[in-house]
Amino acid sequence: MPPASTPTPNIPATYGLSLLSLMVERRHMVEDVLAGTDLTHAQLQDQHAQISGWQYVVMLNNALRLDGDGGLAYELGLRSQVTKHGFVGFGLISCATLREAIEFSERYFQARVSVFHSEMSIKGDQVVIDLRETVPLGPQRPLILDMVLVELCSLFAKVLGTDTSTAGWTSEIWVPYGEPVAYARYKARLPRFRFNQAAVQIRFPARMLDEPIPSADAVSVQLAIDRCEQEMAKKAASQTTADLVRSQLVCTDGRYPDVAAMAQKLLMSERTLKRRLQDEGCSFQVLLDQARHQDSLRLLGNPTLAIKQVAEAVGYTDPANFARAFAKWTGFSPREWRQRQSRRGPN
Repeated sequence: MPPASTPTPNIPATYGLSLLSLMVERRHMVEDVLAGTDLTHAQLQDQHAQISGWQYVVMLNNALRLDGDGGLAYELGLRSQVTKHGFVGFGLISCATLREAIEFSERYFQARVSVFHSEMSIKGDQVVIDLRETVPLGPQRPLILDMVLVELCSLFAKVLGTDTSTAGWTSEIWVPYGEPVAYARYKARLPRFRFNQAAVQIRFPARMLDEPIPSADAVSVQLAIDRCEQEMAKKAASQTTADLVRSQLVCTDGRYPDVAAMAQKLLMSERTLKRRLQDEGCSFQVLLDQARHQDSLRLLGNPTLAIKQVAEAVGYTDPANFARAFAKWTGFSPREWRQRQSRRGPN
Protein backbone atom coordinates (compact mmCIF):
# COMPACT_ATOMS: atom_id res chain seq x y z
CA MET A 1 0.00 0.00 0.00
CA PRO A 2 1.37 3.46 -0.87
CA PRO A 3 2.14 5.97 1.88
CA ALA A 4 -0.63 8.34 2.92
CA SER A 5 1.39 11.26 1.56
CA THR A 6 0.84 10.10 -2.03
CA PRO A 7 -2.94 9.66 -2.42
CA THR A 8 -4.21 8.37 -5.75
CA PRO A 9 -7.66 8.77 -7.30
CA ASN A 10 -10.26 6.02 -7.29
CA ILE A 11 -11.49 4.31 -10.44
CA PRO A 12 -14.42 1.92 -11.05
CA ALA A 13 -13.72 -1.66 -10.01
CA THR A 14 -14.96 -2.78 -13.46
CA TYR A 15 -11.65 -1.56 -14.91
CA GLY A 16 -9.76 -3.96 -12.69
CA LEU A 17 -12.23 -6.73 -13.53
CA SER A 18 -11.55 -6.30 -17.27
CA LEU A 19 -7.81 -6.73 -16.70
CA LEU A 20 -8.34 -9.70 -14.41
CA SER A 21 -10.70 -11.39 -16.88
CA LEU A 22 -8.14 -11.11 -19.69
CA MET A 23 -5.41 -12.58 -17.51
CA VAL A 24 -7.61 -15.47 -16.36
CA GLU A 25 -8.47 -16.13 -20.02
CA ARG A 26 -4.71 -16.38 -20.59
CA ARG A 27 -4.56 -19.05 -17.84
CA HIS A 28 -3.07 -16.95 -15.05
CA MET A 29 -4.21 -17.39 -11.45
CA VAL A 30 -6.51 -14.80 -9.87
CA GLU A 31 -4.37 -14.58 -6.74
CA ASP A 32 -1.24 -13.90 -8.81
CA VAL A 33 -2.86 -10.99 -10.67
CA LEU A 34 -4.23 -9.50 -7.42
CA ALA A 35 -1.04 -10.02 -5.40
CA GLY A 36 -0.20 -6.96 -3.30
CA THR A 37 -3.49 -5.14 -3.97
CA ASP A 38 -5.60 -6.19 -0.94
CA LEU A 39 -8.39 -6.86 -3.46
CA THR A 40 -10.57 -9.91 -4.01
CA HIS A 41 -12.30 -11.19 -7.14
CA ALA A 42 -15.67 -10.53 -5.46
CA GLN A 43 -14.80 -6.87 -4.87
CA LEU A 44 -14.01 -6.34 -8.55
CA GLN A 45 -17.34 -7.92 -9.54
CA ASP A 46 -19.29 -5.27 -7.61
CA GLN A 47 -20.60 -2.88 -10.28
CA HIS A 48 -20.77 0.00 -7.78
CA ALA A 49 -17.36 -0.52 -6.16
CA GLN A 50 -14.31 1.71 -6.58
CA ILE A 51 -10.65 0.74 -6.31
CA SER A 52 -7.63 2.96 -5.82
CA GLY A 53 -5.50 3.94 -8.77
CA TRP A 54 -2.43 2.41 -7.08
CA GLN A 55 -4.24 -0.94 -6.83
CA TYR A 56 -4.88 -0.91 -10.56
CA VAL A 57 -1.24 -0.07 -11.29
CA VAL A 58 -0.13 -2.98 -9.09
CA MET A 59 -2.45 -5.24 -11.11
CA LEU A 60 -0.91 -3.94 -14.33
CA ASN A 61 2.62 -4.59 -13.05
CA ASN A 62 1.62 -8.10 -12.02
CA ALA A 63 0.05 -8.73 -15.44
CA LEU A 64 3.16 -7.56 -17.29
CA ARG A 65 5.41 -9.70 -15.08
CA LEU A 66 3.21 -12.79 -15.49
CA ASP A 67 2.39 -12.46 -19.17
CA GLY A 68 5.30 -10.59 -20.69
CA ASP A 69 3.04 -9.15 -23.41
CA GLY A 70 4.21 -5.64 -24.25
CA GLY A 71 0.96 -5.18 -26.19
CA LEU A 72 -1.26 -5.77 -23.16
CA ALA A 73 -2.48 -2.16 -23.25
CA TYR A 74 -3.59 -2.51 -26.88
CA GLU A 75 -5.51 -5.71 -26.13
CA LEU A 76 -7.29 -4.15 -23.15
CA GLY A 77 -8.23 -1.06 -25.15
CA LEU A 78 -9.59 -3.07 -28.09
CA ARG A 79 -11.68 -5.30 -25.83
CA SER A 80 -13.35 -2.50 -23.91
CA GLN A 81 -17.15 -2.64 -24.02
CA VAL A 82 -19.54 0.29 -23.65
CA THR A 83 -21.27 -1.47 -20.75
CA LYS A 84 -18.04 -1.33 -18.71
CA HIS A 85 -18.63 2.40 -18.20
CA GLY A 86 -22.03 2.20 -16.50
CA PHE A 87 -24.38 5.13 -17.07
CA VAL A 88 -21.67 7.00 -18.98
CA GLY A 89 -21.62 4.18 -21.52
CA PHE A 90 -25.42 4.11 -21.56
CA GLY A 91 -25.42 7.83 -22.30
CA LEU A 92 -22.88 7.46 -25.12
CA ILE A 93 -24.98 4.95 -27.08
CA SER A 94 -28.10 7.08 -26.48
CA CYS A 95 -26.69 10.32 -27.94
CA ALA A 96 -27.94 11.47 -31.35
CA THR A 97 -24.56 12.04 -33.04
CA LEU A 98 -20.86 11.45 -32.46
CA ARG A 99 -20.45 15.17 -31.66
CA GLU A 100 -23.02 14.88 -28.89
CA ALA A 101 -21.39 11.67 -27.62
CA ILE A 102 -17.94 13.30 -27.41
CA GLU A 103 -19.34 16.33 -25.56
CA PHE A 104 -21.15 13.95 -23.22
CA SER A 105 -17.97 11.99 -22.55
CA GLU A 106 -15.90 15.15 -21.94
CA ARG A 107 -18.23 16.11 -19.11
CA TYR A 108 -19.13 12.79 -17.56
CA PHE A 109 -16.10 10.53 -17.89
CA GLN A 110 -14.61 12.85 -15.26
CA ALA A 111 -17.34 11.60 -12.92
CA ARG A 112 -15.99 8.06 -13.22
CA VAL A 113 -12.26 8.51 -13.83
CA SER A 114 -10.61 11.72 -12.62
CA VAL A 115 -7.18 10.68 -13.93
CA PHE A 116 -7.66 12.39 -17.31
CA HIS A 117 -9.11 15.58 -18.73
CA SER A 118 -10.06 15.79 -22.41
CA GLU A 119 -10.85 18.73 -24.68
CA MET A 120 -12.14 18.72 -28.26
CA SER A 121 -11.28 21.28 -30.95
CA ILE A 122 -11.53 21.44 -34.73
CA LYS A 123 -8.42 22.21 -36.78
CA GLY A 124 -9.14 22.45 -40.48
CA ASP A 125 -10.95 19.31 -41.52
CA GLN A 126 -9.77 17.39 -38.43
CA VAL A 127 -11.25 16.91 -34.98
CA VAL A 128 -8.53 16.97 -32.31
CA ILE A 129 -9.18 15.52 -28.86
CA ASP A 130 -6.40 16.52 -26.45
CA LEU A 131 -5.93 14.24 -23.45
CA ARG A 132 -4.15 15.48 -20.35
CA GLU A 133 -3.45 13.44 -17.23
CA THR A 134 -4.42 15.15 -13.96
CA VAL A 135 -2.14 13.03 -11.73
CA PRO A 136 1.35 11.59 -12.30
CA LEU A 137 1.07 8.21 -14.02
CA GLY A 138 4.56 7.04 -13.10
CA PRO A 139 6.68 4.52 -15.01
CA GLN A 140 3.62 2.92 -16.63
CA ARG A 141 2.54 6.18 -18.25
CA PRO A 142 3.02 4.99 -21.88
CA LEU A 143 1.16 1.75 -21.22
CA ILE A 144 -1.76 3.52 -19.51
CA LEU A 145 -1.96 6.14 -22.26
CA ASP A 146 -1.92 3.46 -24.98
CA MET A 147 -4.76 1.62 -23.26
CA VAL A 148 -6.92 4.71 -22.71
CA LEU A 149 -6.41 6.11 -26.22
CA VAL A 150 -7.17 2.81 -27.96
CA GLU A 151 -10.15 2.30 -25.67
CA LEU A 152 -11.62 5.72 -26.52
CA CYS A 153 -11.22 5.11 -30.26
CA SER A 154 -12.74 1.66 -29.88
CA LEU A 155 -15.68 2.96 -27.85
CA PHE A 156 -16.56 5.67 -30.37
CA ALA A 157 -16.32 3.14 -33.21
CA LYS A 158 -18.68 0.80 -31.33
CA VAL A 159 -21.09 3.64 -30.56
CA LEU A 160 -21.31 4.35 -34.30
CA GLY A 161 -21.69 0.65 -35.07
CA THR A 162 -18.47 0.63 -37.13
CA ASP A 163 -16.85 -2.73 -37.79
CA THR A 164 -13.20 -1.71 -37.51
CA SER A 165 -12.01 -5.24 -38.24
CA THR A 166 -13.12 -4.90 -41.87
CA ALA A 167 -13.69 -1.20 -42.58
CA GLY A 168 -10.54 0.08 -40.92
CA TRP A 169 -10.16 2.98 -38.48
CA THR A 170 -10.92 6.60 -39.26
CA SER A 171 -9.10 7.77 -36.12
CA GLU A 172 -5.41 8.45 -35.56
CA ILE A 173 -3.55 8.49 -32.24
CA TRP A 174 -0.65 10.83 -31.41
CA VAL A 175 1.69 10.02 -28.51
CA PRO A 176 4.89 11.68 -27.20
CA TYR A 177 7.08 8.55 -27.07
CA GLY A 178 8.69 6.10 -29.44
CA GLU A 179 7.20 3.03 -31.09
CA PRO A 180 7.20 -0.03 -28.82
CA VAL A 181 8.23 -3.41 -30.19
CA ALA A 182 4.74 -4.84 -29.60
CA TYR A 183 3.11 -2.29 -31.92
CA ALA A 184 4.06 -4.26 -35.04
CA ARG A 185 2.08 -7.28 -33.82
CA TYR A 186 -1.06 -5.24 -33.13
CA LYS A 187 -0.77 -2.65 -35.91
CA ALA A 188 -3.37 -4.25 -38.22
CA ARG A 189 -6.00 -4.12 -35.45
CA LEU A 190 -5.28 -0.61 -34.21
CA PRO A 191 -5.90 2.98 -35.27
CA ARG A 192 -2.82 4.48 -36.87
CA PHE A 193 -0.30 5.68 -34.28
CA ARG A 194 2.01 8.65 -34.76
CA PHE A 195 4.91 8.40 -32.33
CA ASN A 196 7.25 11.07 -30.90
CA GLN A 197 4.64 13.82 -31.18
CA ALA A 198 4.39 16.90 -28.96
CA ALA A 199 0.97 16.04 -27.50
CA VAL A 200 -1.39 13.22 -26.53
CA GLN A 201 -4.23 13.36 -29.04
CA ILE A 202 -6.90 11.50 -30.98
CA ARG A 203 -7.62 12.85 -34.47
CA PHE A 204 -10.30 11.97 -37.01
CA PRO A 205 -12.16 13.65 -39.92
CA ALA A 206 -14.52 16.44 -38.82
CA ARG A 207 -17.24 15.09 -41.13
CA MET A 208 -17.63 12.21 -38.65
CA LEU A 209 -19.03 14.52 -35.98
CA ASP A 210 -22.52 14.56 -37.47
CA GLU A 211 -22.67 10.81 -38.03
CA PRO A 212 -25.92 9.49 -36.45
CA ILE A 213 -25.74 6.91 -33.67
CA PRO A 214 -28.01 3.92 -34.47
CA SER A 215 -29.13 3.43 -30.85
CA ALA A 216 -29.93 7.12 -30.19
CA ASP A 217 -32.75 7.74 -27.71
CA ALA A 218 -33.49 11.20 -26.29
CA VAL A 219 -35.28 9.85 -23.19
CA SER A 220 -32.42 7.48 -22.38
CA VAL A 221 -29.73 10.13 -22.77
CA GLN A 222 -31.60 12.43 -20.36
CA LEU A 223 -31.83 9.57 -17.86
CA ALA A 224 -28.06 9.05 -18.21
CA ILE A 225 -27.39 12.78 -17.75
CA ASP A 226 -29.50 12.87 -14.57
CA ARG A 227 -27.63 9.89 -13.09
CA CYS A 228 -24.20 11.24 -14.07
CA GLU A 229 -25.01 14.62 -12.54
CA GLN A 230 -25.92 12.85 -9.30
CA GLU A 231 -22.60 11.00 -9.35
CA MET A 232 -20.69 14.23 -9.99
CA ALA A 233 -22.48 16.02 -7.15
CA LYS A 234 -21.74 13.12 -4.80
CA LYS A 235 -18.10 13.12 -5.83
CA ALA A 236 -17.78 16.90 -5.40
CA ALA A 237 -19.25 16.64 -1.89
CA SER A 238 -16.62 14.05 -0.94
CA GLN A 239 -13.70 15.95 -2.50
CA THR A 240 -10.72 16.36 -0.21
CA THR A 241 -8.68 19.52 0.26
CA ALA A 242 -5.81 17.74 -1.55
CA ASP A 243 -8.14 17.16 -4.53
CA LEU A 244 -8.97 20.87 -4.63
CA VAL A 245 -5.30 21.83 -4.47
CA ARG A 246 -4.38 19.42 -7.29
CA SER A 247 -7.04 20.93 -9.53
CA GLN A 248 -5.51 24.41 -9.06
CA LEU A 249 -1.81 23.49 -9.30
CA VAL A 250 -1.34 24.71 -12.85
CA CYS A 251 2.04 26.04 -13.97
CA THR A 252 1.94 29.42 -15.74
CA ASP A 253 5.12 30.91 -17.22
CA GLY A 254 7.28 28.52 -15.22
CA ARG A 255 5.58 29.25 -11.90
CA TYR A 256 3.09 27.30 -9.79
CA PRO A 257 0.90 29.00 -7.17
CA ASP A 258 2.62 29.07 -3.79
CA VAL A 259 0.80 28.05 -0.62
CA ALA A 260 -0.40 31.61 0.07
CA ALA A 261 -1.80 32.03 -3.46
CA MET A 262 -3.42 28.60 -3.24
CA ALA A 263 -5.10 29.44 0.06
CA GLN A 264 -6.47 32.61 -1.55
CA LYS A 265 -7.79 30.62 -4.54
CA LEU A 266 -9.59 28.21 -2.20
CA LEU A 267 -10.98 31.04 -0.03
CA MET A 268 -9.30 29.96 3.19
CA SER A 269 -6.38 31.10 5.31
CA GLU A 270 -2.92 29.70 4.73
CA ARG A 271 -2.99 28.20 8.22
CA THR A 272 -6.31 26.45 7.56
CA LEU A 273 -5.06 25.06 4.26
CA LYS A 274 -1.93 23.60 5.87
CA ARG A 275 -3.93 22.12 8.76
CA ARG A 276 -6.49 20.46 6.47
CA LEU A 277 -3.77 18.94 4.30
CA GLN A 278 -1.95 17.70 7.39
CA ASP A 279 -5.20 16.11 8.64
CA GLU A 280 -5.39 14.26 5.30
CA GLY A 281 -1.83 12.97 5.72
CA CYS A 282 -0.47 15.27 3.03
CA SER A 283 1.30 18.59 2.53
CA PHE A 284 1.39 21.37 -0.03
CA GLN A 285 5.00 20.52 -0.93
CA VAL A 286 4.11 16.88 -1.68
CA LEU A 287 1.28 18.00 -3.99
CA LEU A 288 3.55 20.55 -5.67
CA ASP A 289 6.18 17.87 -6.28
CA GLN A 290 3.51 15.58 -7.76
CA ALA A 291 2.43 18.34 -10.16
CA ARG A 292 6.04 19.03 -11.19
CA HIS A 293 6.63 15.30 -11.63
CA GLN A 294 3.57 14.90 -13.86
CA ASP A 295 4.31 18.00 -15.94
CA SER A 296 7.98 17.12 -16.38
CA LEU A 297 7.10 13.62 -17.67
CA ARG A 298 4.70 15.15 -20.17
CA LEU A 299 7.20 17.75 -21.36
CA LEU A 300 10.13 15.34 -21.56
CA GLY A 301 7.99 13.25 -23.87
CA ASN A 302 8.34 16.06 -26.42
CA PRO A 303 11.72 15.42 -28.12
CA THR A 304 11.87 18.99 -29.47
CA LEU A 305 12.28 20.46 -25.96
CA ALA A 306 15.72 20.70 -24.41
CA ILE A 307 15.99 19.44 -20.83
CA LYS A 308 16.86 22.99 -19.72
CA GLN A 309 13.55 24.17 -21.24
CA VAL A 310 11.65 21.46 -19.42
CA ALA A 311 13.34 22.40 -16.14
CA GLU A 312 12.39 26.06 -16.57
CA ALA A 313 8.82 25.15 -17.55
CA VAL A 314 8.28 23.34 -14.24
CA GLY A 315 9.84 26.06 -12.11
CA TYR A 316 13.54 25.10 -11.88
CA THR A 317 15.97 27.84 -12.91
CA ASP A 318 18.92 25.48 -12.29
CA PRO A 319 18.82 22.30 -14.47
CA ALA A 320 20.99 20.52 -11.87
CA ASN A 321 18.30 21.01 -9.21
CA PHE A 322 15.71 19.71 -11.65
CA ALA A 323 17.84 16.65 -12.40
CA ARG A 324 18.18 15.85 -8.68
CA ALA A 325 14.42 16.22 -8.13
CA PHE A 326 13.61 14.12 -11.19
CA ALA A 327 15.98 11.35 -10.06
CA LYS A 328 14.23 11.34 -6.67
CA TRP A 329 10.82 10.93 -8.39
CA THR A 330 11.77 8.32 -10.98
CA GLY A 331 15.18 6.85 -10.17
CA PHE A 332 16.55 8.19 -13.48
CA SER A 333 18.06 11.41 -14.73
CA PRO A 334 15.87 13.35 -17.21
CA ARG A 335 18.20 12.29 -20.04
CA GLU A 336 18.13 8.62 -19.02
CA TRP A 337 14.34 8.65 -18.74
CA ARG A 338 13.97 10.20 -22.19
CA GLN A 339 16.36 7.65 -23.71
CA ARG A 340 14.46 4.76 -22.08
CA GLN A 341 11.16 6.04 -23.43
CA SER A 342 12.54 6.41 -26.95
CA ARG A 343 13.56 2.77 -27.07
CA ARG A 344 10.61 1.44 -25.05
CA GLY A 345 9.61 -2.16 -25.64
CA PRO A 346 8.44 -5.22 -23.71
CA ASN A 347 10.76 -6.64 -21.08
